[in-house]
Amino acid sequence: MTDKILLYERRGDAIWLTMNRPEVRNALAAELVQSLRDGLRDAAADGAARAIVIAGAGTVFCAGADVNQYRDAFDRSRVIEEGGRLYDLLDDIRNCPKPVIARVQRAAFGGAIGLVAAADLVVAAEGTRFSLSEARLGLVPAVIGPCVINAVGPRTAKALMLLAEPFGPEEAREYGLIQRVVAKGELDAAVEDWLQMIRANAPGALRDAKALVAGLTSSVLTQREQRDRVVALAANRRADPEGQEGLGAFLEKRRPSWNPEG
Repeated sequence: MTDKILLYERRGDAIWLTMNRPEVRNALAAELVQSLRDGLRDAAADGAARAIVIAGAGTVFCAGADVNQYRDAFDRSRVIEEGGRLYDLLDDIRNCPKPVIARVQRAAFGGAIGLVAAADLVVAAEGTRFSLSEARLGLVPAVIGPCVINAVGPRTAKALMLLAEPFGPEEAREYGLIQRVVAKGELDAAVEDWLQMIRANAPGALRDAKALVAGLTSSVLTQREQRDRVVALAANRRADPEGQEGLGAFLEKRRPSWNPEG
């Protein structure tokens, strides 16, 4: 792949998928989500690749959804389509037969936490900030919800969604969202440590281990029912007056009506 918004790079026996929109902090535009899906598919089919690394170019891993695309929030069919595309990307990560590592620095907000929660292994730099901030915009992190709940458990997921407060990497590790915290300059070394451990393990055993965990933790809903439910909720909240007010306030850099100054 040569898509400029996603860098597809082979480093030894690992494929690096690097989100390449640093000018907007790697915001998850629809095109980037699709490029990640395409890159993940190609990497999964590469017989010489032992693992896949998801990273972000520049100073920030990913600031979440591209808010500029929210201006079309009244186009329900588009919201459903984009929500479904992100859900499918996260599902692809969870079901990828190869280990997927997320390399996180500076910030992972909103939809970016979906990438983190879907990955098998996550290393974050010291000082990284995480936040499920959707409620402050009148929204709900519906599409990424299944991954977040699976990663941290329902009680912690609910608290993070209700408070919408930023939290740091040590808390993220305590919650089970990530596994390791290192200095910013040690991120690549930490990824390489994991890659060395992965190389010592049989590819088929790793594939079957991922499938085992997925099978034992599957929802009572069918995959299609779960997908339909979360993307519909995302669209409903986007079109709701609260969602419109929250997004408008964010884009206009003002407080929303439910949080006046003073």
